[in-house]
Amino acid sequence: MDTLPHAHLKQLLVDRLPDCALVVLDPEGRVLSWNEGARGLLGYAETEAVGLPFSRIVPPETLDPAGAPPSLEIARRNGRHEEICERMHSNGTELALREVVIPLHDSKQNLVAFGLMMQSLEATRAAAAPPALFERRRAGKVLLVDDDDTVRLTAKHQLEDLGFEVVAAASGDEALDLLACDRTIDVLFTDVIMPGMDGGELAEQARLIQPDLKMVFASGYLGDALVNKGNIASTSHLLAKPYRRRDLALMMRRVLAEDVKGAHASG
Repeated sequence: MDTLPHAHLKQLLVDRLPDCALVVLDPEGRVLSWNEGARGLLGYAETEAVGLPFSRIVPPETLDPAGAPPSLEIARRNGRHEEICERMHSNGTELALREVVIPLHDSKQNLVAFGLMMQSLEATRAAAAPPALFERRRAGKVLLVDDDDTVRLTAKHQLEDLGFEVVAAASGDEALDLLACDRTIDVLFTDVIMPGMDGGELAEQARLIQPDLKMVFASGYLGDALVNKGNIASTSHLLAKPYRRRDLALMMRRVLAEDVKGAHASG
């Protein structure tokens, strides 16, 4: 049997994974390599992809302020990042994908590239678990707080449709009682303007109980008025009511992908 160079064998493996996109990016996020799986999954030929920013296949509303996918910076900090995300096909449609990002370093630990592996969500579900189990495991648990019964019920149904497990409370005090008894909650999703304890005060108290709790705020108020009335920081993750299901899904995915850097609420 002929002996092929190891590098050629690796390339043969990469090229024979039609259902798995394998992509290498430079440290600035430009495409260095693009396998046949990437072409099949995303629709771009290698000649159309190499040399161009990877961000062009990322929905613009999910990019960070510098115009880059947040997953690259998170992977750089943590050594690896995995998420369920949306990417743009060449025909303009959005695809739900499982994406793994790994930073690649040279012998001196300098960042030289990012390696990405992407698979369609349907393929990942088939390989890993039944769809319902996969969605629930990936989504997380949400503590939902809103004093309006109708709004709370609607939000609960939307979050459950997205695969989240939801516990609901009608007030800040009730939410804190639930949080104190349940340390498996991943995200506090709260209205901002509420009678008694507002959303900002609730966030501060919740962080005392669970410092790594992630926060999402929802309100019909906007801008400085919301910051002043709701006692929240201008950098908080905020959904403006009424919000679309897609906006809710994008916000929840973004928040779950981030590291907790400190409380979002201001004193």
